[in-house]
Amino acid sequence: MTRHRPVPRTAPLLSALAVCALAVGTLTACGSAPGPAPLTVAVTGSMAEPAPWAPVVEDIAVRHALDAVDPGDGKVSVVVSTNPRVTEVDLTPLRDAREVEQDRAAAGEKARARAAGLRRAMTEGRPAADGLDLLGTYRRALRATPDGGTVVLVSSGVQTADPLDLRTLGWTFDPATVVRDLKNRSLVPDATGRHVEFVGLGIVLGTQPELPLPAARRITALWRAVCAASGAASCTVRDDDVPRLPSASERPVPVVPVGATPTSCKGTYVVPASVTFTADDARLAPGADRYLRPVADSLERCGTDVVVTITGHTARVGAGASGFALSGRRARAVSERLVRLGVSPALIGSVEGVGSTRPRVDNMPGGVFAERLARQNRRVEITVTPKEGPGRS
Repeated sequence: MTRHRPVPRTAPLLSALAVCALAVGTLTACGSAPGPAPLTVAVTGSMAEPAPWAPVVEDIAVRHALDAVDPGDGKVSVVVSTNPRVTEVDLTPLRDAREVEQDRAAAGEKARARAAGLRRAMTEGRPAADGLDLLGTYRRALRATPDGGTVVLVSSGVQTADPLDLRTLGWTFDPATVVRDLKNRSLVPDATGRHVEFVGLGIVLGTQPELPLPAARRITALWRAVCAASGAASCTVRDDDVPRLPSASERPVPVVPVGATPTSCKGTYVVPASVTFTADDARLAPGADRYLRPVADSLERCGTDVVVTITGHTARVGAGASGFALSGRRARAVSERLVRLGVSPALIGSVEGVGSTRPRVDNMPGGVFAERLARQNRRVEITVTPKEGPGRS
């Protein structure tokens, strides 16, 4: 008589586990789907850039969070400049403490609500570097991002720290040559297996003067080349507009002088008072020529077919408009220095001060004076326009 051995009750479970093991790498019908790949957002966060926040950054982070399977899957690592600290912000949309929200619309609302924490981490962190150091920030972000992850770099890209200090490179460098030199010196970070996205390249604010289009394009080409040389799985430059929100940073960085190209003799140069003047004074600071000389050189190349208008601006201090006299003196100081640096007096048209009547930002939100915002409004604008006359359009 044949005796049948009882089948252990665990056999069906083991069989199911075996089937699930075979299913790994295909459909995950026997268990949870894989969570999102790691995401790191890194910012340079200087006074020479807008606040490092844009709708596209929120969209990237929210999409990341919506792929969460388990609590904590929606975490985003935040790197601020070369500061060694890495902050984690969890955007995972939860139904309760142990379960991820499955309703897509509700999950999106919850993730966007949590994005406020990401914004704070990006805008309130303190950079460790004295200069704007996107290369160092890139390196830090890659170290914080496991293989297969994505690094989103939010920066103007106007580097003022070695070995890519644009004050030394100038605006006529060849990106391929510069990056080849970095590669030869083993100074290009290793991004193998990571995806890289850039947001805000060429967009400046505050102390850094606006970049002419050729300079902004060169910045973009430089960082595309750096990314390619680093071996990233993909390199994407986002063209989405970045809101010109005033920087929350109080750490000044060096300014890269910007002059017009020889073929572009129209537009406005913004001379920040924090670079050229001492506080509450119209006397030019000792280092002002380093900033104004490239402007003077550009104006000289324009010939006699342009008119230069110089306008001084101040920050608002009280309830009404103020600073007319001070802004006028600053405008005249810049005009006189440009002439001394070689600009023909015949090119200069009106020189005036408009006080606090044309602010770039509101430096008294809620009626309270904010120094970090006031710095955006203290400036002298040099506007170059073609002369009007017969045969001119």
